[in-house]
Amino acid sequence: MIFILSKRTAISHSFILFALIFIFLVPQEACAHATLKMADPAPDSEWEESPKEVVLTFDERLEDELYSIKVFNENGERIVNAKPEMSKDQTSIKQPLPDLPDGNYVISYNVISADGHPIRSSYVISVGEETVFQRDINQQVQETQKSSAGVNAIKSAVRMLFYMALILITGWIVWGTVYSLKEEMKPTFRRRTFQLQTALFLTTVGVGVLQLLELLDRRTLTEVVSILTGTTVGISLVASVLLSLLGFFVLLRYKWIDLVWVFLILSVKTFNGHAAAFESEIRSMSLELAFIHLLSAAVWAGGLMYILTYWKKQKEHIRQFLPFFSQAALISMVMLLLTGSTYTVIFVPELDYLLQTLWGKLLITKVALVTIVFGIGAILRYKLKKKKEDSISRLVKFDFSLMLIILGIVGVMTYMNPLPENEPLEWENEDQHIEFTTSISPKTPGYNHFKVTANTLEEDVEIKRVELFLIYRDNLEIEPIPVPFSEIQQSDHVQFKVNGSYLPIEGNWTVELRILDSEDNEKVYHKEFIVY
Repeated sequence: MIFILSKRTAISHSFILFALIFIFLVPQEACAHATLKMADPAPDSEWEESPKEVVLTFDERLEDELYSIKVFNENGERIVNAKPEMSKDQTSIKQPLPDLPDGNYVISYNVISADGHPIRSSYVISVGEETVFQRDINQQVQETQKSSAGVNAIKSAVRMLFYMALILITGWIVWGTVYSLKEEMKPTFRRRTFQLQTALFLTTVGVGVLQLLELLDRRTLTEVVSILTGTTVGISLVASVLLSLLGFFVLLRYKWIDLVWVFLILSVKTFNGHAAAFESEIRSMSLELAFIHLLSAAVWAGGLMYILTYWKKQKEHIRQFLPFFSQAALISMVMLLLTGSTYTVIFVPELDYLLQTLWGKLLITKVALVTIVFGIGAILRYKLKKKKEDSISRLVKFDFSLMLIILGIVGVMTYMNPLPENEPLEWENEDQHIEFTTSISPKTPGYNHFKVTANTLEEDVEIKRVELFLIYRDNLEIEPIPVPFSEIQQSDHVQFKVNGSYLPIEGNWTVELRILDSEDNEKVYHKEFIVY
């Protein structure tokens, strides 16, 4: 018995050590995500005549062959189907335009930065002297491009099933490796392994197809090959499918191969998710946290399934297993809590963001369920001491149900943005002297369009000058950034517009608007906003 325990311990320790060594040694890319540096025509620009082309310039190299510029009219119809051209240095793309009739147009672009992260956004321009600018058609066009509720439900279901299959098969294999099975238990173990492998393979293929369809633009074979062989997410998808298929041939032959397979398939998963999207400075740490998080969940979930599978026919074996699992489950839950908390802090710079996104609300729900799991674990340990087997069986089943719900939530969360979306700033204000509107679009770090329209409400008073400043509240050592409007003739109605990179970083900002009238009275207005 002592020998058996020592062997288990040695295998377990070797696995953890091997996993940590591999994670720290695995090479990481040193690229950040590309952002739009300049756009021509600029966002929210108004053209008397049709522009000849669209040119978008980014601050970093883009993936070759994986880019698009789509132009939609006010009816949401795509009016350009030709492939854009990419510059030799792969930092800008150009789309020639046909002669555009008067109207509003949405320019939508989709590129993949060198680290495999997709960059998508869109903006509006208008053509024609008589055309009334309508930024809201951007949202209308985006709505027509979105998937239906039914399609989204199918996507979510596939992703949830994938996570359940991934965590259960890896946890199941880990427990079958580190804990000795009786000979009569092995047929059931093999049968359950095959069922989980089949589920994993089918759901992995399903997730891969869904993710590929989201990345494809023209859906050509060349584009498919480019994504699967030239991007981080594509390589991760291919590796996941191959590993899930390989499992049918290599698992349950040698314990060390089983553990290596578990390690590889969890590691590959970490490269296809939020952890891989971080800047290079913290990317290694985020991938390591993601791996430990997945492994901890697998140990907990796999152990629960192990107990439920053998509870009726192998009660004595499970009685011996329960104390061992109880310790492992407690450690797993603590690791889940620590890695999950660290992960959240990295993802979300402000905790109140959690209340502003569905991702955050699902995370809070998940934390509440995990807290219940902790409570159940404490009761289980108490029941074990009292040897109340009926209560233990019910608690394990309840724990298993909670585990499935938590895995389902994780499956949905993984494909959501943890941060709130940056909606364009639209600020309207009116007092007894003046009314004005101020807009910033897009309200993201990079290249933006700034526009101020103001009317005086007093007779014989005109607007002499308008100044706009951006104040970064997170670091007041940064002096206010002036947005340089061109001088225009004094009038009771004025409009200022400029494009440029005057909103450089994420965080809490205040826009300060100074309006000077013809009697040299200056009024100052402030509006706070957040760039996520």
